[in-house]
Formats: sequence, C-alpha cells, structure tokens
Amino acid sequence: MTFTELDTLITGSGRRSIASALIAFLVDSLDHGSDGVDLDEFEKQTGFIRTNITRVAGYLQASNLICILYYRESDSTSKRTFVETNTYGRWAKQHYRLTPVLKTLYRRNELT
Repeated sequence: MTFTELDTLITGSGRRSIASALIAFLVDSLDHGSDGVDLDEFEKQTGFIRTNITRVAGYLQASNLICILYYRESDSTSKRTFVETNTYGRWAKQHYRLTPVLKTLYRRNELT
C-alpha cells in the first residue's frame, strides 16, 4: 500500500477528519507502547461523535486498515480479553488496532 492509496481510502470514508484522526491516533499509540485504543478514549480525546466514529471504524476495517476488537469491562483483578466477533451484545466495548498493512506503511512493524 502507498500513502496515495491510503489517502484515497480515507477520502472514501465520507468522514475524512475522523478517519485521519483515528489512524494518526493509532500510530501515536504504537509509538507510545500501546497496541491500540479504545473507542471511549478516542471519543474523549477528540470530541468526535460516537456513532460517526463507529461508522468510520467499520469502513476502515472493511478497507483492511484497522481491526476492531471487542471486550467487556471487567473488574480490576482480571485481564481484558479481546474477541474479533461481538459476543457481548450491547455491553461490548470497541478497541481499535492498526492492521499489519498500515504498520508496514508507517514503518512501525518493528513494534508488532
């Protein structure tokens, strides 16, 4: 993938600002030692509207740019478990990660 191809996909999301911000946020999270970001945190940090974020995230996942994982809030003693399919219903929380394609494009593959 090239940056031009990425730009075309971002434009195709219909919400260029959200798509660009989410990808940038995920690259920054890798640089800070985290392998992703929760929807709640991204919404809080950016002020974007949740329904728009989830729609754009779905598009980015369909375009093989990010992965959407699901989890349930757990108590502080248990480790968070991510699943690829929402088996938690309406209680599911979303967590986003870059795909290997974007990690390679941004040369962050050494952190995978």
